[in-house]
Amino acid sequence: MRRLSHPCTNAVEVATPLVHAMLDKQNREILDEPVGILGNIAPRAAARTKKGREKVAEWPKYLEHRSASSQNPQDPMATYDLGWMWRELNIENLRR
Repeated sequence: MRRLSHPCTNAVEVATPLVHAMLDKQNREILDEPVGILGNIAPRAAARTKKGREKVAEWPKYLEHRSASSQNPQDPMATYDLGWMWRELNIENLRR
């Protein structure tokens, strides 16, 4: 009996696009909802002022730091790129 090969033989290859899509959806929705770390202000609203942008920048920094601390560099959470969020909130210049 011949075995059928599957193009995605690695669990990470299967999980990564699914996890990234879920994170995209969740994070895009959160941009318009109050966030505790921002004093219960929506990130888009906070990003309208200079002081707000400085505060908003702490949020994706926190998310990136949390993702980078994964023990497995191939983990879908560790490979998720928040670059779109920095651009969307117009805070790329605050990314360090």
